[in-house]
Amino acid sequence: MKILHLDTGKGWRGGQQQLFWLMEGLRDLGHEQLLLAPSSSPLAERTRKAGLEVAELSPQAMSFANLRGLPQKAVRFDLLHAHDARGHSLAWLAGIGRSKKSWPRLVVSRRVAYPIGFFSRLKYGAADAYIAVSDYVRQQLLQASVPEEKIHVVLDGVKLPRLPAGSGNSSELRRRFGVGEQTFLIGTLATIAPEKLLQDSVDLLVNLPSTMQLWLGTPGLGLPESDADQQAAEKVLLEHARKRGVEKRFQIVRLGEDLSAFLGSLDMFLYLSKSEGLGSAILLAMAYNLPVVASNVGGIPEIVRHMEEGLLAGKDWKSELPPAIRLLRDSARTRQRLADAGRRFVMTHATTDIMASRTAAVYAELLQGSNRNRA
Repeated sequence: MKILHLDTGKGWRGGQQQLFWLMEGLRDLGHEQLLLAPSSSPLAERTRKAGLEVAELSPQAMSFANLRGLPQKAVRFDLLHAHDARGHSLAWLAGIGRSKKSWPRLVVSRRVAYPIGFFSRLKYGAADAYIAVSDYVRQQLLQASVPEEKIHVVLDGVKLPRLPAGSGNSSELRRRFGVGEQTFLIGTLATIAPEKLLQDSVDLLVNLPSTMQLWLGTPGLGLPESDADQQAAEKVLLEHARKRGVEKRFQIVRLGEDLSAFLGSLDMFLYLSKSEGLGSAILLAMAYNLPVVASNVGGIPEIVRHMEEGLLAGKDWKSELPPAIRLLRDSARTRQRLADAGRRFVMTHATTDIMASRTAAVYAELLQGSNRNRA
């Protein structure tokens, strides 16, 4: 198969990480690919470094250059896979009025949890297939009148680390930030955005023992906003921690490509969110054999069952979580049981190889159907 991937993102978030891993997996399966993305984006840079083909996309997604250039590139591909909302819009507009025989089949990834607006439904009628990151997202597509047969659920995938959490560089990173090995270290991975409830995560420290600390790992490999905006957001969060009297127990850690030292330093992974399509950061923590405490929202319950792979926080989470976290601190056996179950889930359902093979199966099914329709 020949696949043209389209991503308009200028930063590095979960969607870009998943696309990069998908392209690596599809290469291993023998498929020809081209990434169309802003040339200076972290995704484009990493993809080139991995030896995969990249073509330049104008930073202004809806520019005339992109609308004219996309059809010129798409003509030699079997499939056009749009991986973000603006890429979906660009592919839809560029394909208007073109014959199905001369235009590749359009696949759209849907990762986010918010409902599809009325005007957005116009473009949602145009794609040939949708890859939803969870059944929760699938239900939203159904509510937007997308035909059921067009929707395929493919979970995010993560790479399994060679070593479980608690080994490798964990002691080194703790020493760098002055955190003793006896400190119970809670960590989370997120961009600083309102839906991530990061101030609430900081507030939890107020009702937890002083021997517990919280680290927030944020992307250092490209940013969705300008670096100045990111620094301002970090300053606001640090000021909030100061006002709550926990500034010495809260640390923001800028991360690069390798997250192993960060995740390997933690005792527990916390993920609070107002809404979530799935939560690939949770899968990554589970792969590192960490017990997870997460919000019971969106697609998260599809990967974390309460008291099985982790703990889910309900409506009364502000009062429920402090004793639950203290339980995990005090019971190494409970921590290990949850962590082991989480890692087994990833190994069985959510590795990058599984994600790539299931995505390739969606492609193949779509092309087989197209060939039958053309016959």
